[in-house]
Amino acid sequence: MRKNLWMRVCCVMALCIVAPGIAAQEAETDSLVQQEGYSLDEVVVSTPFMVRKTTATSPFQALSRSQLEQQGVTDMADALRRFSGVNVKDYGGAGGMKTVSVRSLGAQHTAVAYDGITLTDCQSGQIDFSRFSLDNVSELSLAVGDNDEIFLPARTVASAASVRLQTLQPDFSTRSWHVGAGLKTGSFGLANPFVRYDQQLSSNVSMSVFGDFMRADNLYPFTLVNGKYTTEERRQNNYIETWRGEWNLYARPAKHAVLNGKVYYYDSFRELPGPVILYNSKSNEELTERNFFSQLHFQTYWGNQWSLQWNGKFNWAYSHYHDRGDAYPGGAMDNRYYQREYYTSAAVLYTPWEHWAFSYAADYSFNNLTSDATSGVKPYRHTILQTLSARYRTPRLTLTALLLGSIYQNNARGGEAARDARRLSPSVSVSWKPWEVADFRLRASYKDIFRVATFTENYFDRWGSRDVRPEVARQFNVGATYGMSSRSSWVESLAGSADVYYNYVEDKIVAIPYNMFFWTTVNLGHVDIWGADLHGEAVFRLSERHRLPVTVNYTWQHAVDMTDPSSVYYKDQIPYTPEHSGAFSVAWENPWLNVSFHVTGAGERYASVQNIASNRLDGYAECGLALYRTFQWKGVGFSVRGDVQNLGNKQYSIVKSYPMPGRSYKLTVSINL
Repeated sequence: MRKNLWMRVCCVMALCIVAPGIAAQEAETDSLVQQEGYSLDEVVVSTPFMVRKTTATSPFQALSRSQLEQQGVTDMADALRRFSGVNVKDYGGAGGMKTVSVRSLGAQHTAVAYDGITLTDCQSGQIDFSRFSLDNVSELSLAVGDNDEIFLPARTVASAASVRLQTLQPDFSTRSWHVGAGLKTGSFGLANPFVRYDQQLSSNVSMSVFGDFMRADNLYPFTLVNGKYTTEERRQNNYIETWRGEWNLYARPAKHAVLNGKVYYYDSFRELPGPVILYNSKSNEELTERNFFSQLHFQTYWGNQWSLQWNGKFNWAYSHYHDRGDAYPGGAMDNRYYQREYYTSAAVLYTPWEHWAFSYAADYSFNNLTSDATSGVKPYRHTILQTLSARYRTPRLTLTALLLGSIYQNNARGGEAARDARRLSPSVSVSWKPWEVADFRLRASYKDIFRVATFTENYFDRWGSRDVRPEVARQFNVGATYGMSSRSSWVESLAGSADVYYNYVEDKIVAIPYNMFFWTTVNLGHVDIWGADLHGEAVFRLSERHRLPVTVNYTWQHAVDMTDPSSVYYKDQIPYTPEHSGAFSVAWENPWLNVSFHVTGAGERYASVQNIASNRLDGYAECGLALYRTFQWKGVGFSVRGDVQNLGNKQYSIVKSYPMPGRSYKLTVSINL
């Protein structure tokens, strides 16, 4: 199996070299034209997060690398919990499966872009964030709906919300190479070494390599309550081992052009602990996953107000589910799944006048899935997405409009194919600054979005149906933003946003976990989602070398099933959606030892569509503490950090019958040359 995989890797790397038409877009913050329509001498331009958060025409949140450290963020799931409107499903433990739903629309409505190109999983439609390491991430952002970013591939805007991960890019201002390495170790057998190497190959070409290994036993203790009996148990069958690596190429073939490439590989083996039901926590399930993708991105700007980007990707994924038990013929179940995707995209931007910009993007992708599961169906899908966008922008007013055309053509070998689907999806957004002096803005947005069923929902695992209807979601948002910064005041910076929203979902598809790999699919028909998101952040300068960054987020969501007034779950909150959730963090930065304290929490949720006591999950609040220090010694940079997670040793579950770890410790040591 591994030999065949590496043969595929070699073939695809060769394909990427000879076919630069396969390309993948880098994040717009690294665009040739940050202010779209203006020629810039430098290729890489960054917009400060403070400006981006306040000027966006629809909700936008972001965390820089320094903010991740200030807020005591320990992993990718912890970072996402710091965003308002986000619900993270976490099965517990280092490397445990973690998926994200934004504003109760479901994980399949959340696009995940890695260095600008959207990740896909045609089998389940959701991305497991435990696959990615914060050690190689420079920026993490969340955009809800569409805003003033219009020079994007069509697939980036084909979801209700998008999470974007931007990896670290090398800086050769002081030397032509850099080496960084570190080790994380902690409770429950955690060991996680990582290394990064950057090399400048010429004045216009450079590269970077990043790799890490992680293993953990995850045999953490938990308290099991069964009526009047209480016992102390330990999580079993929860070992995980992962390997991850990527190679990046950065080139400037011309003054106004960039060519970037990436090769990524992920390999993991994990035991699946299974739900804790009464005194039966035994599980024999195992999951092996491998993922390889390669991508290229080419972008250029011409002096006649035209810009072009050419993007694309090849993706290969393998998963092997294994379960031992007398209930299976031969004493075991072995299901293997293979995914393949070919993707390409082209987009043009035209800025004929100072305040106007127009963009057109066309994407094509081919996905197929093969499996030795008993169904024998081998589905494949052709997808064509096109967007036409327009934007009018002045210092005080921004208006955008976008029309997305989606065509999905389904076919299958060895069985009946699901229905084809197509739709036109419009979106509009506006941001207005009423006063010239204060950076206070009002914004409003509307987006119509369309999601087809995944291959699992259509075909597989005994719950699939070819008649599953596509989801249609309509998003309405009204909000306000404020931002300020001052070098003379003790308030160094201040930013905040408040948004209220209403989502109307027709034929909503809800996935309920049967275990960590199989899911039961339920179509609720009609869901109303009312909500409010509040976000605030400030940096207080206590003295010249003492700063106090503070961040707070709060989310209220009322997401109820409105399908059938006669049903027992009519107007019940949809599964795994807390009505109240939030996060708070405060850090003290000083010359000696930086300290960060943070709290994340959520109210009660329900594990099924019916809101009864047996399905209720209690609310929780988890506290954490981080101590960190970065210093130089003989020209070498050192970083030391210690974390205490779940400081109060709180017993809780995010997914029913999957207890989260109690108090745990983590130590991180790294060096940079």
